[in-house]
Amino acid sequence: MKNKAIVWTLFVVGLVLVCSVVYFTDPARRREPPAAVITNRTPEQTYCAEPNRVVAKTEPNEVAQAEPNEVTPQAASVKDTFQDEPEAHALYDKMIETMRNAESLSYQGKFTASGKGPTYEIWMKKPNYFRVETVNMQGVECGTLVGDGDHLWIYWPQGNTPVSNEQDYADSAGERIYMKRATPLARHSIGHEVARLRAGIGMTVIDPSTFHGYTDSLVPYMDGAKSWYTETVEGHECDVIEVSFMDRQRIWYLWLSKEDHLPRKLKEVVRVSSPLVGYEYWTDVKINAEIPDEKFVWSPPAGWVQWTPPELDMELLKPGTEAPDFELLLADETKVKLSDYRGKIVWFYMWRLG
Repeated sequence: MKNKAIVWTLFVVGLVLVCSVVYFTDPARRREPPAAVITNRTPEQTYCAEPNRVVAKTEPNEVAQAEPNEVTPQAASVKDTFQDEPEAHALYDKMIETMRNAESLSYQGKFTASGKGPTYEIWMKKPNYFRVETVNMQGVECGTLVGDGDHLWIYWPQGNTPVSNEQDYADSAGERIYMKRATPLARHSIGHEVARLRAGIGMTVIDPSTFHGYTDSLVPYMDGAKSWYTETVEGHECDVIEVSFMDRQRIWYLWLSKEDHLPRKLKEVVRVSSPLVGYEYWTDVKINAEIPDEKFVWSPPAGWVQWTPPELDMELLKPGTEAPDFELLLADETKVKLSDYRGKIVWFYMWRLG
């Protein structure tokens, strides 16, 4: 009797396992992992990680194919291998060609459609002249960047300098400081300098120095471009293209005007665990308009002091000094403490700071 009960028990268990296998392997129940999360929020409705960046709040049950106005929370995978489309690539090349062939170029840049965020205005002229003026989201004038052909100058008309709280400079010059550095033609980047203007602006999507022949450091990692659709932005009919870098780890969506081939709207997605999504809008775009040379001239007033950012080795701990403990939030939103790695070699890589 006991043996009979065991047999029946094994039979029932086996039957349950068979049914489970059939149920869970049913093709109708198979689902691919989500490729993207739709967010119907506008840039203004999404909370800010940085002044001109937004982080998607993922909704796990809302999945769909990524589109230019949607957010992709997942890092790129093998299935995201990008297929270059010659027609779309030609539109991207035409944008670069237009910038480089122009004798002058000016436009206003903003980071929300409403203009409530920080803004900048830029003027550029061949061979190597430029000027950038910035305003923060409170409407306060911030740093100005001037390129006179040989050097760039950065100064802060309303104060708010990088050394406002540093006692050494506060005692000597207060906020009357400026920066100066050489700008060899086609070998300097305006995009890497705008963060120094302290208006709450990170790097621009398209580096303005493309106008002067500079090649963006992302270009060697470009996968190609593909077309999306046409859309009207502030009265300009635009071709929308997607430009992929490093198998879609970084993506640009560009709304290129059919009239002059330059962007009117730009979107950048950096695909990490919580995607970084930035928007930019170009308005009042002028090509080959007359810009007086005086726009690109500046010299420090009497009493101003040139400031050079401290070298990294000046701030590092001396060899043999015990590092202070600290806790940081990582890109995957977990926390880590240095003391967790006591006795081990630590490679400390800081990304997107400032």
